[in-house]
Amino acid sequence: MRERIVLLVVVLALSVYACAQEGAVERGWTDKNNTAMYAAYMLRVAYNEQGYLGAKVEVRQAGTNRILVVQSGRICHVERFDVSGLSDLPEEAMTDSPKAGDVYSPDRINEWIATLKNQYNRALSWGVRCDHATADCRIAVGPDVHHAPEPRSSLVANS
Repeated sequence: MRERIVLLVVVLALSVYACAQEGAVERGWTDKNNTAMYAAYMLRVAYNEQGYLGAKVEVRQAGTNRILVVQSGRICHVERFDVSGLSDLPEEAMTDSPKAGDVYSPDRINEWIATLKNQYNRALSWGVRCDHATADCRIAVGPDVHHAPEPRSSLVANS
């Protein structure tokens, strides 16, 4: 009789442990669910880059499998694109810039800024404010105040 009680307690303890492990995926990032949580993170980043700033990715357990459930949310658009300090650039520099109504894409803005840096040697930075209720983003671009100017070489004759 005593052996049956010990066996029952052991089986009960293992059952509780197994149930606790099954719910671990939803509680946070652990060594056991590292791959699933990283995949969820990368999916969220990919959705954000496509304008879905409110995307949520949930990892669910389905038996021995983990399932990633995506709720994309609303897609955000550029409401306003303000540029300051670039009035001396040619008109063609601005033709490729993001415009109001475009889908918000941080990659698209970074590509445009990189093009300006390469073609016109301009160091720029940008910021964004997004209203999640209306799914609109306001982007401001201006000179990079943290960028040190490149040193100019000059020859000075000593007399």
